[in-house]
Amino acid sequence: MPGLKKGIFREPSLPCKNQGTILCASDHHVHHGGSDGILEPQPSHDKSCLVPLYGLTHQLVGEERRQVAAACGNQYKGSCLWVLAPLALILSSILPRLYIAPAIKAFLKDNNIYYAAIGTSLSLEAPFYIGLAIFLLVTQHVQQPYLQFNPNIRWGLITGFRGHLTSAFLAMGFKLILPLFALRLAWELLNPPARVALLTLVLNCVAQLAFETSLYKLGWSCWPLVPIIFEVYRLYQLTETVHHIEVLILSKQQRYGSIEHVIIISLLFCVTVILRVLAVVCLWSLITFLMRIFPSRPVP
Repeated sequence: MPGLKKGIFREPSLPCKNQGTILCASDHHVHHGGSDGILEPQPSHDKSCLVPLYGLTHQLVGEERRQVAAACGNQYKGSCLWVLAPLALILSSILPRLYIAPAIKAFLKDNNIYYAAIGTSLSLEAPFYIGLAIFLLVTQHVQQPYLQFNPNIRWGLITGFRGHLTSAFLAMGFKLILPLFALRLAWELLNPPARVALLTLVLNCVAQLAFETSLYKLGWSCWPLVPIIFEVYRLYQLTETVHHIEVLILSKQQRYGSIEHVIIISLLFCVTVILRVLAVVCLWSLITFLMRIFPSRPVP
């Protein structure tokens, strides 16, 4: 391709090993380092397109940290605080299902079944949103020195795709309408856990809108993580909801196969089909968002 030069260079820290990386020199200055024809890169502050083959180049990995430390007056020494971000999000998704939800379900089992279903749902949703908030706070904190050093690394959405706004609005509309339509279709046939699970899908969309609005007002650079995390979590919620309804269908099938029971099973099967269509919509929304947020380089 015009404007691109390719070369192989050895890592200075490992001169005796046959290791190297492919260097795209569109954003680097490349010169011959000696009579052996080895090319050496001169890294710049711009975007790097180094592709490691056998390991990371230690010189280039530490270059950005040294530049950030110099720009911050040598006060920034790097931090391992970033580990708390994925740890908080993972624990907030796993621990409530292992300990909190079973405890609340056992405590409310002798009360109204609606209270037990609502309490179980809240014990799962609230810790997830708290963990997500911690995840975003830590992510913004550890990214801030790099953003102050080089604001060009912020990502933006590609808005030139024809019909992308229509697709996004239709997808969000389906995420809100399809669970409500499923509730209206089989409200009297669904048990309380299934009803609460369908309502949780709607509340999840409202929570996503609240997170995105808050991060937009705060101007945080980690806002692209919100729709990605919510879409993945929504797919998990759909799996749980379909499981509740399939268990209900199996309990209905064990009874006498009258015409009434056949109609009930058919309606419940229609609800599972609606939820699977909603899962496809969520996948479509996630994939199209990734297409718009991850081009080959940041969008100004």
